[in-house]
Amino acid sequence: MKNGSYFVEREKLHSFMKGAAMNEEEGLYIYWETDPKVARRILPPQFKLADPEHPLVYSYFVNIREPTFAPWYMEAGIGLLGAQYKEHSGLYFCNLQLSGPGAQMGLLSGRESSGLPKKMCEKIVVERNDDIAHTIVEAKGRRIFEAEIEIGSYNDPIIEAAFPKIDPGTSADGYCFLFKYEIGGDSDGRMTLPKTTLIGYDSVTDYRSYEPASIKSISMEPSLDDPWSELVVVKPLGAAYSINSNWVRGVQPLAIFEGKESDDLFSYLFAGRFDRSTICAGHQRYGQY
Repeated sequence: MKNGSYFVEREKLHSFMKGAAMNEEEGLYIYWETDPKVARRILPPQFKLADPEHPLVYSYFVNIREPTFAPWYMEAGIGLLGAQYKEHSGLYFCNLQLSGPGAQMGLLSGRESSGLPKKMCEKIVVERNDDIAHTIVEAKGRRIFEAEIEIGSYNDPIIEAAFPKIDPGTSADGYCFLFKYEIGGDSDGRMTLPKTTLIGYDSVTDYRSYEPASIKSISMEPSLDDPWSELVVVKPLGAAYSINSNWVRGVQPLAIFEGKESDDLFSYLFAGRFDRSTICAGHQRYGQY
């Protein structure tokens, strides 16, 4: 077997993540309205919400079957739609969970290059039988998300108004907000974020199929490390089952925050990227999940 090396010629690295795409991803997309107080608490103060009284949660659960940069892997994500920064509007990601053979490369490439708040989990299940689809996300022994949807129509017509009909062959633009940060330390040895950059992540999704669906059930187990259940379901709005390919059109810095404004952002960024074991003295976990 041929061995690699810890030195790779620079010319070979020109193709690193070039044309990155998540091709042939298949799974569930679920929307619900959450508590306005929760949305305001977890959204960094630099942002506004398009509709602060009716904040909208976006979540997805997919098998990314043909990524260009890794073997296949499973991915789940959750965030707030309608976040606004100056003239820009899009999704504020709270967290993404990954599992499967390509998960490590999917995590590292997304976190280091774009600032995506990705973590590894034990299990993501995406399954469909006829018109019923089901998903599970398990992280650190807790089922942080489980849902069942039924293909047909949305729970609430507001989703149909917000998302025009998506036919096979349709392409749709997507935009989300991410943060990249520098890590420093103060005189007491405490970690600080002296500089944080707000990133605009511009992507395109090419749809092979998109089927509206209704939410039949959602449950989320509380977790100190992965608090998806904080985004409580106030009103189920709708879901979809889709096969599509998503690719990155561009990643641009929108703003740079420094000093206290940057360091204060750590309160909002921590849980989507790190576990409680990094900030507490007593921590242990046994067993195989």
